[in-house]
Amino acid sequence: MPTFRYKAYDSIGKTIAGSLEASGLKDAAQQIKNTGLFPAEIKETEGAKGKQFGLKKGITAQMLALTTRQLATLLSTGTNLSEALTVLCENTSNEKLKAVLQKVRETVVEGSSFARALEAHPTVFSPFYRGLVTAGEASGSLDKVLPRLADYLEARAKILNDVKAALTYPILMSLVGIGVLSFLFIFVIPKITRMFEETQNALPLITQVLIWFTDMMRSYWPVFIILTAAGVWLGFRYIKTEKGKSLKDKWLLKIPWFGSLVLDFYISNFARTLGSLLKGGVQVLKALEITKDVLNNSVFDAILDNACNDCTGGSSLSTSLKKHKTIPAIVVHMISVGEKGGNLDEMLLKTADVYENQFETGVKKTLNLLEPLMILAMGLVVGFIVLSILLPIFQLNQIIR
Repeated sequence: MPTFRYKAYDSIGKTIAGSLEASGLKDAAQQIKNTGLFPAEIKETEGAKGKQFGLKKGITAQMLALTTRQLATLLSTGTNLSEALTVLCENTSNEKLKAVLQKVRETVVEGSSFARALEAHPTVFSPFYRGLVTAGEASGSLDKVLPRLADYLEARAKILNDVKAALTYPILMSLVGIGVLSFLFIFVIPKITRMFEETQNALPLITQVLIWFTDMMRSYWPVFIILTAAGVWLGFRYIKTEKGKSLKDKWLLKIPWFGSLVLDFYISNFARTLGSLLKGGVQVLKALEITKDVLNNSVFDAILDNACNDCTGGSSLSTSLKKHKTIPAIVVHMISVGEKGGNLDEMLLKTADVYENQFETGVKKTLNLLEPLMILAMGLVVGFIVLSILLPIFQLNQIIR
């Protein structure tokens, strides 16, 4: 989503600047209003991409988790918040994180709450982060909430690293394979097939197909590159729209084998996020809203919006989720048990552990299956090329005899 920089006023008229991600100007203005601010100026910015969990480029989830854990340790020793932030600024080598912490400290020293100070940096501190801090400050247990927050960030980073590890190998293999085959079709195979054409003998159909394809690649390869680049660019533009994102989210969940992995990923994030928020003292409705923002998936958006409406009307969360086939029956059962036993947060965190392990196992199985499949695909292409070249050679050999 595009990034917007804004200037806004708080309830006492103080100017606050920051940035956030939104689908458009209207959505950006609504997000600012939801934080209790009054927007004065909103502008879309370029760049500010490459974020992880909504973090600024250069501030990783692991780095933020470590800083959060250090802050919790300092607070548990009796250090006041402004002094703890000063220590963190001196201890942080990352300049971007240091600048953010310094601004947060200045806001806190001016008399603002820690949660309100974090709101000026929405690209660094997500709604989930700010929600837990707000609950921790309200209950006077910020030093206990922050370690759980660090655990959550580390768990999310681990899941994302698993996803990256799963995608790195096939993407690299695909790029190498495409590069090698493109080189063969454009520069090597045309020289071989030219000899067959000069014999003026009838060529096998498979060889004719190879010659036609290599002629197309040699003559129109710039067109192929332009069309491919344009297709990728248009595809990315489309999935950034509301309709395109909705279609992508639904389609990903329906892909055989891969769809179950995607579902495990979102279920584990849903359970981990909601469980952590409830354990931190956040109210159910607010926790569901924050969880929806964290997941950022149109399918789960609809499910959680419906859950918010049902819970507002007096229905239980498990009853609401049971109506949606996307949510596995075991998850609904675990939530129901947690609601009846009064330990919904613990049951959600246990569910998250189960699905995170299930996701990791699925990723490993996929990688083990993907490697031979890619080798098989490359073998079929190479076999097609070899057969196309050898058949005419065998024919020429028979004619000579």
